[in-house]
Amino acid sequence: MSDTSVNNPAVAVDGLHLSFGGPEPVLSDVSLHVAEGEFVSLVGPSGCGKTTLLNLCAGLVPHTGKGTIRVVGEAPSEGNAKVAYMLARDSLLPWRTALENAAFGLEVRGVSASERLARAKAMLAEVGLAAYENNLPKALSHGMRQRTALARTFAMDASLLLMDEPFGALDAQTKLQLEDLLLRLCDQHRQTVLFVTHDLAEAVALSDRVVVMSSRPGQIVADVPIDLPRPRSIRELQKDPHFHELYTQLWTHLESGWVRHEG
Repeated sequence: MSDTSVNNPAVAVDGLHLSFGGPEPVLSDVSLHVAEGEFVSLVGPSGCGKTTLLNLCAGLVPHTGKGTIRVVGEAPSEGNAKVAYMLARDSLLPWRTALENAAFGLEVRGVSASERLARAKAMLAEVGLAAYENNLPKALSHGMRQRTALARTFAMDASLLLMDEPFGALDAQTKLQLEDLLLRLCDQHRQTVLFVTHDLAEAVALSDRVVVMSSRPGQIVADVPIDLPRPRSIRELQKDPHFHELYTQLWTHLESGWVRHEG
């Protein structure tokens, strides 16, 4: 990681407070810097503000509270071409083929038909769906639909990827396969990723750092470096004692966030 990426982070959140007008804020004094090329996961109890933080970065929620937030060097704005957002559900358009769905984000951004289809075709091949590019979503399995969504996200070639539990609804085996695929794509494309998950094992397997948030109002209670070497294999990590040590460390921090707010 270069000094430039540290001094000019892809995401810079400082002293952020956010309230939707309820009895307590959603986020309280949140500070988080994500360097260019880093993969950072956010974990924490439901309702602690993880997805809200992604939505702030994407410009989908206006920043009206205290503190500052900068994303790829500028204030967050909806439709920023430097940012791509992958949701928990695949959100494929049912009347479009896999290829057309993978190209949709580029179409919205005004990329020419020839270029967007070429980029989408290449990404479908990378995710193992070259033979299915003409299939409609109804002819794809759940895992294949998420692969298509991954292809759509990476085809946009955004410098920052926001990912909100993209594998949370998959069965255990498919989830592990998609995690391995994401590891490979990140190694190849070197984009910055801010990733929300409830799965601590997933967070450890994928991340360079895992940030633990407390119950609402969401605050950062730990920022844990994941010093596992890359490239990584999901299967091989299960045999690594340090992987399990990191998992236990995160669980302890997560519990402390619950206790601190319940006490």
